[in-house]
Amino acid sequence: MPDDKPTGPLPPDHPDWPLSIEPPAILKELARGAGGTIDNGEAFVLPDGSGFATMSMPLPRDHWLTQDDGSYDPPPMRLRMGKGARTMILQSAPDEPPRSMTVDRDELAELIREAGRYAYRANTNKGKVEDQDPDSFLQNLVVGLLGYWTDDGRTDDEWALPIHERGKREQR
Repeated sequence: MPDDKPTGPLPPDHPDWPLSIEPPAILKELARGAGGTIDNGEAFVLPDGSGFATMSMPLPRDHWLTQDDGSYDPPPMRLRMGKGARTMILQSAPDEPPRSMTVDRDELAELIREAGRYAYRANTNKGKVEDQDPDSFLQNLVVGLLGYWTDDGRTDDEWALPIHERGKREQR
């Protein structure tokens, strides 16, 4: 065996991480059994010896997205607002004074569009992934509208905060 070929795990700073490998037989069998495919036909090994692969699977037959009874699906309109209508949103969180925000239909529609754009970009890795999970999209939409699943909807990771909230950690 040549001396330049590693005999054990590569050092964490090796330039080839993650290493692309042929998916192990067990992964191929799992994908086939689930009716799915391993994306790009490759798996990866990480510096610690663990590995991963991304698998795409069809939606279950009873998934909400594909349910079709032949009728038109009317929108639920749970927050229905007519033109020119205004609404006040009162927010309260533990250990924070209540806040309110008044918006009209156009402003609220733009807030929802902004959250929708975030959700679509997050769900498709900024347009790079075509095979989408509709449930993941909805989870991202909820985060885009309401914030993270924490007590105050925020995160301690500065990079993951909206631009208008960055640098305000001390104000929390």
